[in-house]
Amino acid sequence: MSIVDNKTVDGIALTDDNNGIILLIADHMDWRDEYQHLVMLQEKINVYITFLEQKQYEDIYKGENITYGIIEIHFLYNLTANAEKFLQSVQNQVAELGVKIQYCVSQEGADEAS
Repeated sequence: MSIVDNKTVDGIALTDDNNGIILLIADHMDWRDEYQHLVMLQEKINVYITFLEQKQYEDIYKGENITYGIIEIHFLYNLTANAEKFLQSVQNQVAELGVKIQYCVSQEGADEAS
């Protein structure tokens, strides 16, 4: 599972306080085709937002009182400036839904990109 499979949630977990749900996106792609990469990322994020809005996690976490969601993106390669702007824009839009975007870059990928 990864960014290229926008029909599946890559990973799911409860937050430490059990009030939030964390959805993982695994992004192994480099940024050579930045536009296509951003389109794929947007499609995957949209699937996750729908998953949260429709409370599809209730099938997995019955009886939990989920009040917020975190979309956690793990990138293999350092982000471009446009990618960072895109993620900030998404964060601004989804904040009102109780969703937070978090991301990190794998040390291995960051080293390769340098």
